[in-house]
Amino acid sequence: MENMSLRQKNKKNKLLFIFGTVFLNFVLANHVFAVDLTHGWSGDVFIGYNKVSGNTDKGSGSLSAQAIKELDKSKITLKANAFYSESDSKKDGQKYDALANYSLDFGREERWFNFYQVFIDHDYFADISYRITPALGLGYHLYRLEDLIWDIDAGVGYRITRHRMNKAADEEVPVALFHTFVKKKVFDNAFFSEDLTVYPGLKTSAGIIIRSETAFTNPLNEKLALELKYIFDYNSEPAAGKKSADAQFIAGIKYKF
Repeated sequence: MENMSLRQKNKKNKLLFIFGTVFLNFVLANHVFAVDLTHGWSGDVFIGYNKVSGNTDKGSGSLSAQAIKELDKSKITLKANAFYSESDSKKDGQKYDALANYSLDFGREERWFNFYQVFIDHDYFADISYRITPALGLGYHLYRLEDLIWDIDAGVGYRITRHRMNKAADEEVPVALFHTFVKKKVFDNAFFSEDLTVYPGLKTSAGIIIRSETAFTNPLNEKLALELKYIFDYNSEPAAGKKSADAQFIAGIKYKF
């Protein structure tokens, strides 16, 4: 059993090393480090909190951040989300995720792009200790207008899942990736966005994982905005005794930098 665990660990480390090496080579090949990476970043930080008292004392908090650096034809995107909740002084929600993505535009009018990314997530109450999904693929910019942005992309990856309790369900499977991002301006300054990713497993009984983040953002001034978010997670093959779907509705303030 110990040797098997060691082999699995070595296999995971080898896969991460290979993907990291490929990612670094593409970054270096496109001269990302030829410029000062400490400058030229833009992004935002979102903070949301909800408190309910009375028959039930419940509170939940959400923290999100993203940073983007755009170069001549390429872009680096870093994202992170964290959510925590408790009811009657007992923890009933703990999850977080992080994404690192590098994309390079090419082709006629630079409409096409390739991407290389790593997505990591954790969900305490879904029995997910950690899940790592490196992936690469190809995408297309459908619209790049002032009032409408719409990208679609698809690729392949490898999902490594480790459970917190039910370790017998740990798995490593190849997956496909389908993703779309839409950002549409509504009213005068507000906008609506949808970020949807689907990960179907490329192995029998691997299931399908879906993550959707829908947001309505209304700027208050140049730096601050009110944001309402609906986050939906779905796993067709959840851990034993766990539900397939999980949803969050969060209201908060976003600070742009």
